Amino acid sequence: MRPESPDRPDVGQSVRDDQARQKALDRERRARLTKVLVGLGIAIVLLIFITSNAQGVKVHFVFFTRRPPLIWVMFACAVLGGALGYLIGKPGKQISLRRPKKDDDTT
Repeated sequence: MRPESPDRPDVGQSVRDDQARQKALDRERRARLTKVLVGLGIAIVLLIFITSNAQGVKVHFVFFTRRPPLIWVMFACAVLGGALGYLIGKPGKQISLRRPKKDDDTT
């Protein structure tokens, strides 16, 4: 067994650190590639969906009637539903129905 010199860093530890960093980089690259492929798949499905739903539909608004493309009607409904869901479920000040607990020491 050789005594370690304080001036000389541990070479084995340096190699292990480099290998750990390389593994972390490889994991990040694979995760990024997976996200890109999933996003690309979603974009392709969305493009197919848009092109297959381009026909006009008759929509009765309150004071008038129009024939917008079906995709815009569905998009508007999704946006309005998302906004309504966000506003209803928006975290804000939580109302507590319980009374605050009193300390037993202050009797």
